[in-house]
Amino acid sequence: MGKKLGFFIPELWRHIFKKPATVDYPFEKLKVPKGFRGLPVLNTELCIVCKACERDCPAEAIEIRTILEEEKKFQMTIHNDRCVHCGQCADVCPTNAMTLNNEFELSEPSRWNMKFRYAYTRQLRKKSDRNVDEKDKEIL
Repeated sequence: MGKKLGFFIPELWRHIFKKPATVDYPFEKLKVPKGFRGLPVLNTELCIVCKACERDCPAEAIEIRTILEEEKKFQMTIHNDRCVHCGQCADVCPTNAMTLNNEFELSEPSRWNMKFRYAYTRQLRKKSDRNVDEKDKEIL
């Protein structure tokens, strides 16, 4: 028994003055790395309801419904319980209305609490924006 304890003591002295390899997590927040893909978030002021995000989502986590067609009112539901955080929705958005944030603490007592709903009016592009796009197409 004393022989085994002798091998342990040098190892103990080597590690006793080193800083811990872990962080005190709930009290000390972790920094997310650059390019981290968190929760998808919609900027309703930029959305033109092209539905590219809904079409290209591999997990079918985005659902866009028409509330009132005459008033151009829509509702987007993001099912974060299905989302695989691939970032495809943000990549295909032509107006950069969909982005991914840095949140990684996603636990909820119920999966129904993980749905985010956005009710908004479709934003129309200005004539000046359309003219710029047409000029860009001519150059290409």
